[in-house]
Amino acid sequence: MHSRAAKCFPLAMTPREGPGAPLLFVSEEDRADLDAWLKRHGLQDVPLALLHPGNRRITKRGRVGRWRDDKSWPLECWAGVACALLARDPDLRVVLSGTPKEKRLLTSIAGAVPSTRVFSASHDLPVRRLLALLERAVAMISVDTGPAHAAAALGCPLIVLYGAARPAQWLPRGPEGGTVVAIGGPPRRRRVSEISLDEVLEALRSLPFRSPFDGPPRGLDPFIGHAQG
Repeated sequence: MHSRAAKCFPLAMTPREGPGAPLLFVSEEDRADLDAWLKRHGLQDVPLALLHPGNRRITKRGRVGRWRDDKSWPLECWAGVACALLARDPDLRVVLSGTPKEKRLLTSIAGAVPSTRVFSASHDLPVRRLLALLERAVAMISVDTGPAHAAAALGCPLIVLYGAARPAQWLPRGPEGGTVVAIGGPPRRRRVSEISLDEVLEALRSLPFRSPFDGPPRGLDPFIGHAQG
């Protein structure tokens, strides 16, 4: 079981014996809660893609754009990814996920995208609702953080941006048939800010979105992810 994900979601994660992928479980109660939340915000019955730009180091630093950690990526890059997602599917909505302490970061990204189809969810996305959302989402782009590992465990197609951590050691794992693309990390890069927007957009163009209504993942065997150094 992956230690980062286990620390974030200790009540929902169960290890398999041997080298298999961790499992996350979403209850019917949590799915119903998500359905009600989506309806309140006009997000029901549409494909949802998640962007998760934050991490604990950002919340410790304070001001947006002035944190000094290896996982920060420029606001304009996150906005560029959001625009690319919206262009890929005219029905799709982009959800910016994070904690209440990351509200300013998410609001800044949303404000940089000229579309009403971007929703900042920092204020009401507790862990269990986030898990249900990850189960539903068609794709996720995230820095290397706990929710990225949860997304992989729930079968969500995923692009993960790495700074100083090595993808070979920290690549999220999920069900058979899942897709995780790792970009960055040593030895070529040690900061997410060294990753270009074009590199992420190229990976995004080939990322297979899943249907938002496929239900929970069925496969339990480890899948193969790949890294782009």
